[in-house]
Amino acid sequence: MATNWLPFWMLILSWCCHLLPGDTFRAFVLAENVRLDLTTANGYQWQTSLPNGSLTVAGHVPGGIYTDLERADILQDGPLLYRFNDGNYRWIAYNDWNYALDFDVDPLLVNQPGVFLVLHGVDTVAQIRLNGFFLGETDNMFVRYRFNVRNLLKAEGNQLRVELRSPVTVSRNRYEEQLMDYIVPPRCVPPEYQGECHANFIRKMQASFSWDWGPAFPSMGLWKAVSLETYEALTLRDVYVATSLNGTNWQVDLRLYCETIDIGVSHSGTWTVRLVDNNGVLIHEMVADSLLTGNGDQEATAQYQLKIAAAQIEPWMPNGYGNPTLYNLSVSYAANGKVAVTKEMRIGFRTVVLVEDDLQTGGRTFYLQVNDVPIFLKGSNWIPADVLPELVTTEYIRDLLTSCVDANMNSLRVWGGGIYELDAFYQIADELGILIWQDFMFACSMYPTTSWFLESVSVEVVQQVRRLQYHPSVVLWAGNNENEAALRGNWYGTIGNFDLYRQDYIILYVDTIREIVRKEDPSRPFVVSSPSNGKASEEEGHIARDPYSELYGDVHHYNYYVNAWNTSSYPRPRMSTEYGFQALPSVHSWAAVSDPFNDDDWSFNGALLSNRQHHPLGNFEMELQVSSRFGLPKSNLSSRTGLLDMMYLTQMHQAQAIKTQTQHYRRHRYQLAENGAGLTMAALYWQLNDIWQAPSWASIEYGGRWKPLHYFAVDFFAPLLVILTELGDGTVAAFIHFDRRQDLVVGTLTVSIRSWDRLDPLATFSSLINQDVLPGEPVWVRSLTELFNETNCTRESCFITSSFSDPATGQENIAPPNYVFLTSFPNIANMQMANVQIVDVGTVYATEKSEWTVNVTLATDYVAAFVWIDAGRIAGTFSTNGFLFCEHFKTIKFYSKTQIIDTEEFRSELSLIHLSQIIL
Repeated sequence: MATNWLPFWMLILSWCCHLLPGDTFRAFVLAENVRLDLTTANGYQWQTSLPNGSLTVAGHVPGGIYTDLERADILQDGPLLYRFNDGNYRWIAYNDWNYALDFDVDPLLVNQPGVFLVLHGVDTVAQIRLNGFFLGETDNMFVRYRFNVRNLLKAEGNQLRVELRSPVTVSRNRYEEQLMDYIVPPRCVPPEYQGECHANFIRKMQASFSWDWGPAFPSMGLWKAVSLETYEALTLRDVYVATSLNGTNWQVDLRLYCETIDIGVSHSGTWTVRLVDNNGVLIHEMVADSLLTGNGDQEATAQYQLKIAAAQIEPWMPNGYGNPTLYNLSVSYAANGKVAVTKEMRIGFRTVVLVEDDLQTGGRTFYLQVNDVPIFLKGSNWIPADVLPELVTTEYIRDLLTSCVDANMNSLRVWGGGIYELDAFYQIADELGILIWQDFMFACSMYPTTSWFLESVSVEVVQQVRRLQYHPSVVLWAGNNENEAALRGNWYGTIGNFDLYRQDYIILYVDTIREIVRKEDPSRPFVVSSPSNGKASEEEGHIARDPYSELYGDVHHYNYYVNAWNTSSYPRPRMSTEYGFQALPSVHSWAAVSDPFNDDDWSFNGALLSNRQHHPLGNFEMELQVSSRFGLPKSNLSSRTGLLDMMYLTQMHQAQAIKTQTQHYRRHRYQLAENGAGLTMAALYWQLNDIWQAPSWASIEYGGRWKPLHYFAVDFFAPLLVILTELGDGTVAAFIHFDRRQDLVVGTLTVSIRSWDRLDPLATFSSLINQDVLPGEPVWVRSLTELFNETNCTRESCFITSSFSDPATGQENIAPPNYVFLTSFPNIANMQMANVQIVDVGTVYATEKSEWTVNVTLATDYVAAFVWIDAGRIAGTFSTNGFLFCEHFKTIKFYSKTQIIDTEEFRSELSLIHLSQIIL
């Protein structure tokens, strides 16, 4: 039990005030609004139990039932993510659970004019009781619930009870009730998901019922804070901020969303708005008197407009296009001469427009323009950082988002099957200049349109838009993930009653969500679905005949049965917002969840890997791609060595495939095909992060370790990039790609044709590149036949590389080195077993990336492909990895994340591997 006492001087003041005449009927009124968090970190001791009382453990708020039971040592099969525990512990989700808190409060908080219990996040369906009185129900993980407890709260002996129902049971019951009218599919997830059914009938993280990259942990609990809030008249909940540039002034539109203690009563006060730069210099101040009256929902809104000289402001720009400059905005409300509430936030000055212009060749453009600058979206897709949100820390979010910036990304799409992310996610994205494409949380399902569902969704959308709207990083709202494509493509057997499901689709995403967003946030674009054809989808009644059209909107593209290293395998869309290939996790990740002494756990064909592979035919598709590009390893796939080899091969295949596809999209930014395809303005691969240790599409493993794909992303998202590609007419061409014209520098492009059995090039071609380069036009083109004749090469014996240097400064690789393979590795005739060695580990020194940076020098005697160096237990990243090694020596840097490096220990941890060791 915890007690938070107010300062002594307030107690004295309270005692004096109680002696005043005429005040015997009312407790002392606090001058400031108070928020008292009833959280574990604040000393409040929660308990969670089965309803029958047979099991009781300490509860944690914020938290959830799985982590509470693990902390209490109730789970005897090991950690939650160990081996088969996603299934072993499913009984937890099949039970109801109660959370209970007995607590006292300072007497000054009791009987204030406004006393509210606020539950900021309940997962998910629960009944709430205080001191034996029923307050209400919750049914949406994404909604904040507020209950008036002025007449229930006591100074001592309060009993708060949250009675949670099994989400699996609730969802099944709702699905069965819906069946009495008509089915809302899917009936269940594919059996390979090993998940639970009917996530579309409950407003919680959809992926908590499982996905093809994640486990089912349908948790329950209080995943955000629970608080008592008191105020005399009103409190400020959210602030709408919209910035627009009008001539020589920035206009700032403010909308202040308040919650009041009553209905129909006017409250007079004064608003003060202050804008301060990062040096503490006051940019603008506004003071305005206000008279606010609570409506039927006990809400009131005040609106103001500021005008600030543009000369005083540095606009907020995404990573790579300028500085993500933020300003400190403070909004406070005072009544009776005393400040009651203050809200502070960091805002950026930026405009955003979704440009959809008609093209003479057919179709429309589709791109985002920030502060009048067209932005090519370079990045990935974000899934929840953990299947149990309470385990996500601000430090982990920062690590993942910093890894995005390190890989030259400027954008992330927050996928619609997870959660509206924590405040820290958007705050850090603001700081780093990462654009956020924000889906609403609807994914890969049809959804009901019953009155209770639409009412719950309406509250969800209003609250989430108001919470997130002020962040300059959020640049687009999307109504759902893939549900337009699912309906048109008959993913769930809806074609027989298409008009009915189309009507439901429009009711939910257009009539409800879109209309709310248009009202709550007219400052940024909204698209109904992703993928979609944008305006063209709307013109076709919101369900396009072909939602994957290259001529409109955005596409999601997956095909695991093509040559993934050939650019002709890929479309040329206006935007590509999902694409990817699977790979196995690393040995480090796998070791964390497997039994080191169980050989079957360490087999590519073993039960544990099969259990973790939730994508139908996933292992078959990885094996198919590996065998066609690399050939299968020498080792037996059922052996431990076979699994380790496949980890390496699938990760390298994934990296090369996504590199090929991403360069293809970047090259077509400036190219328009005869059929009107091209002008591509986004490459957001699937996916950035992992939710557990398993086969997946991610470039960063669960916990933050980079896979080869993320190292490749550093290069293929570089602002200045040389793209080598084989064209369909028998030629090889080099393109200079740049995000902005100022990224292009004068330099020397060197293209070399090389043999696999020697380090020195057979022929070298140099070209001077200057600022007159035309976007999309090749800067070097040669016929392969001519090259082969000049060098006695064949497709089976040679490959081509590029480098870009500055002759004035002597700086090499001002753009990342690149290469193009002319055949798949099983066809190469002259690959040699390279002897790659670590020949030197330097002393520790400081760089911008790390206080503890170490140079590592490698040597080789033959060309070595896909060289991977591993730092073992030492957390950090290398300056490059998974690289093509075709020089005698190469020095790379290691940036330690968290620890001072002992060079001898570091060297002992280092290991390396390359392709010829696996396949020759």
